[in-house]
Amino acid sequence: MTLIQNVKTLGLLAFSSLILASCNGGDTPDPKPNPENNDKPTNSAPAVKSKKEGDAAVTIWELSDPESLNPITSTDASSTNINQSIFSRLLAYDTETLELIPQTAVARPEVKEINEGEYAGGMSITYEIRPEAVWDNGEPVTGNDYIFSIKALKNPQVNAAPLRPYLQFIHDIKIDEANPKKFTIYSKERYFQAESASGDYYLIPEYIYDPEQTMRQFDIPQLNDPKNQERLKDDPAINEFAEKFNSSKFEREVVVGCGPYKFTTWNSNQSIILERKKDWWGDKVEAAALAAHPTKIIHKIVTDANTAVTAMKDEGLDVMRSIRPELFKELKGNERFNQLYNLSTPEMLAYGYLGFNTSNVKFADKRVRRAFAHLVNKDQIIETLYYNMAKPITGPIHTSKPYCHKGLESIKFDPAKAQALLKEAGWEDTDADGILDKEIDGKRVKMEIKYKFNQGNEIRKNIGLMLKDDAERVGIKISVEAREWSVFLEEVKKRDFEIMCLSWIQGPGLDDMKQIWHTESNSASGSNYVGFGNAESDKLIDEIRVTLDPEKRKELYMKLQEMIYDEQPYVFIFAPTERISIHGRFGDVKTSSLRPGYKAYYLKLASNDAKAAQ
Repeated sequence: MTLIQNVKTLGLLAFSSLILASCNGGDTPDPKPNPENNDKPTNSAPAVKSKKEGDAAVTIWELSDPESLNPITSTDASSTNINQSIFSRLLAYDTETLELIPQTAVARPEVKEINEGEYAGGMSITYEIRPEAVWDNGEPVTGNDYIFSIKALKNPQVNAAPLRPYLQFIHDIKIDEANPKKFTIYSKERYFQAESASGDYYLIPEYIYDPEQTMRQFDIPQLNDPKNQERLKDDPAINEFAEKFNSSKFEREVVVGCGPYKFTTWNSNQSIILERKKDWWGDKVEAAALAAHPTKIIHKIVTDANTAVTAMKDEGLDVMRSIRPELFKELKGNERFNQLYNLSTPEMLAYGYLGFNTSNVKFADKRVRRAFAHLVNKDQIIETLYYNMAKPITGPIHTSKPYCHKGLESIKFDPAKAQALLKEAGWEDTDADGILDKEIDGKRVKMEIKYKFNQGNEIRKNIGLMLKDDAERVGIKISVEAREWSVFLEEVKKRDFEIMCLSWIQGPGLDDMKQIWHTESNSASGSNYVGFGNAESDKLIDEIRVTLDPEKRKELYMKLQEMIYDEQPYVFIFAPTERISIHGRFGDVKTSSLRPGYKAYYLKLASNDAKAAQ
């Protein structure tokens, strides 16, 4: 997945509604998309004529409203999926090869190591923006726009903490004196994701997001200086900009980029509508990453998956991703449906997990967290909830990547072992009420747990109900509590949870572990929600980021995975297979392991429909 997808991914993914992503790239070979695609059964039913023949608009299912359409501050994947049609980046990932290709940039950047001077031991990355690239007001997109976009992220009061680790390596940017569309990024370190991180970042127009030009008062070295952070946080200009930039105005009302689609309407809990720009600059360029075919993209919110599938059968939806496995299985056997839609199951670079709040006294002891891992029946979850369209996992690196630690033993479902670990950690039923308890800091604490998940996600609900039943047998009382998506995210960010069920999207390249595993990210605005880490794990993460040798870096990845496995801040449950349905009038779309499995703006009417539309 891309930088914005992965982080915005909050790096959080609700499999029935989302995606968060990290920025990835580097010298490790990328996994390729799963070849299984569009496996349609032989139909014996009478031919079905589509009532949407020739319709070039695309309607895509969303389980809930996105968090925000500000590409710098939003953290969920639904936001990312929508924003990628509105905003443009210097580089994008090719959906088939999973390699970086130019989007707003003329070409991939020139990357050089620097061995002397101020940036000795660091690197430079030089980009040039396409001459055709302009904003909606007709002004050219230049290196100054890129600088503003980076400054917005580096403003310490802007709600962009999840993204900052990926752009931390940018120490300064210089514009070419002879060409304002050409600029060079300078770094004091050789960051292993420098190209993908710098290129996979949305460009935003200063004239829209900072008409007063407030951020021009600050340069990037000032914004980077650790000694300057507290002073900056008190600076009136910094706070003035951040207050406006973080506001609902730029989340829901004013959403402007240099991509092919303009944001027109957001009807809460109903739809978000994007319309193709009539005079978009990308139409003047022959480039794969600039293709944009639909006349309109409608993201339709349907909060119940069964209702969404019913709507799709009636052609009310054109695209549905992360279809619940039992519904996907039913659709595969529906002959009439398969005449109208193509179903596919590309590999998904993601994992589902339970996260513990390790700052909570109930989960401060890793033996308790390990006990809960023994109460999660992964095999049953995969078989009964995912219909075997997933595989068990033991850690945060996708099994397709060469630095995934395959020597970590899966923690088996074993209630007896869980009970023994809990007793070892001091949890016993001292008052014979059937619930374990323990005296902590002079207070008797009951092992009564709240399990939180996002409303509408039936798989996460059922995982919670299964855990509740199995935990009850060893003396743990669990209440399974649903939250509306935005409320759920807010509670997770505030660490207002004991156990939560979420997912994480990975990108196709190297994994930067800083966003969710470094202690610097264990803050009010950071993504280390479970509170993992210490000086040793931080050191490993920091070394991974600047180690360019694949074998040395692999050793560091292995050690970090072993530490995470030992501490068990997550119960890593499964890596799922994606389940996508796309209307047949767009032809046999080759879906991808690049989240969300397709590009909405790539969907093009098949030739027969194109003729019908003329």
